[in-house]
Amino acid sequence: MYTIAHWITCRLTCFWLSVALPLAYCAAGCDKPKEGPKRPDDAAAHAHRYHPEVRRADAIGTPASGPARAGAVTQPSDINFGENSAIGCPVLFVNGESITVQDVLEPIVEDLAAKARTMSLASYRNYVFRTVNNQIDYLASVAVVYQEAKQKYSDEKAQQAFDKEADRLVKDVINHRYGGINARYEAHLKSLDLTTADIKARAKRQAMVMQFLHDQFKPLAREPSRRELSQYYQAHPDEFASPASAQLLLIDIPLEKELGKPVGQAAPAELAGARERARAQLTRAREELDSGVEFAAVARKYSKGIRASAGGDWGEITPGSLTGRWAKAAEVLFQLKAGQISDIVDNSDTLFIVKCGKLTPAVKLTFEQAQEQIIGRLADEEFNRQRDAYVQQLLAKATVGRRQDFFEAVLAAVPRPAAPTAAPSALVSPPNEP
Repeated sequence: MYTIAHWITCRLTCFWLSVALPLAYCAAGCDKPKEGPKRPDDAAAHAHRYHPEVRRADAIGTPASGPARAGAVTQPSDINFGENSAIGCPVLFVNGESITVQDVLEPIVEDLAAKARTMSLASYRNYVFRTVNNQIDYLASVAVVYQEAKQKYSDEKAQQAFDKEADRLVKDVINHRYGGINARYEAHLKSLDLTTADIKARAKRQAMVMQFLHDQFKPLAREPSRRELSQYYQAHPDEFASPASAQLLLIDIPLEKELGKPVGQAAPAELAGARERARAQLTRAREELDSGVEFAAVARKYSKGIRASAGGDWGEITPGSLTGRWAKAAEVLFQLKAGQISDIVDNSDTLFIVKCGKLTPAVKLTFEQAQEQIIGRLADEEFNRQRDAYVQQLLAKATVGRRQDFFEAVLAAVPRPAAPTAAPSALVSPPNEP
């Protein structure tokens, strides 16, 4: 994401507001003026999805520069999720390229909906403020670079290649976010008044921008010296070392499972009885393991822990990665050899048996082994510096509409926090869980 340092110098207002439309204009789309000169982006400014059914405090708005108006959202605590929250302008033009509320929300709305259900109000305000700002900055950066890229890749062959890449990018989203189910993705887009064609067009722009920046700056990356490689290796030792890891196989019986209540609520005699019963069960489990019964089968039979149904398999863990009642099990694990099974371990609130499955020793790459990785990372860092400087130069010269008003329009459409006073979103409702 890019921080846009020069918004305050921008002067262009959103076109759809510049014609002083009445309030009713935004309720169900708008009628284009029948006469008068048209900007090249006239059609985009009047598309239905740029006019969601939300109230607007005034149809003229305020200048893009100058002092912030009263009630403007300039910090997280200013965000008001109630009915009287600021509405703003639902389209932002960056050098004539349009960015809409839906463009901003589509990649992040499901994450915001999840955070709205789980975060405190203050935390959610901070998260929304940061996430929405970053997403707007990113889309503005894409817009200014896209204007350069589309001139370079104007031939039909290049366009066909980018069409294929856009299809691949959209397919990846469907596979990773929606389990490969197109219907779920289409329902998500429909909730935002978007189509697959809209998303493919956006993906194509992003692919062109990525290729343009790569072609522009990758060839400029210089070969780092051996001294620079050595300095990086010394300064980032953790990047070239991996700790030991081991597969934790666990049969555990939490005492609260035997008691049917928290350990702290049990009398000493009750606790002693529960501990005795748990030990008897684990003794039988150990006998079956010693007789050759597979660990997974024994775990499913005797374990009462959270991974019992998975045969007690916790996967590979590293030292110190488990806390609470499982910290002792992890400690015991790294005292075992691969395939070795522990005796019964009696912890304060749990009894358990540990088996060490796959054991991966710690690894540290030598400087010679790490050089190729370091060269790649230094090249990436140099590329990122040049790319960011270039984008900032383009943004500094760009004509940008009312970013603050647009920011508030996005805030008006984000999922509402799970609070009794929260009002439903004017544009987006949290998606149903799969």
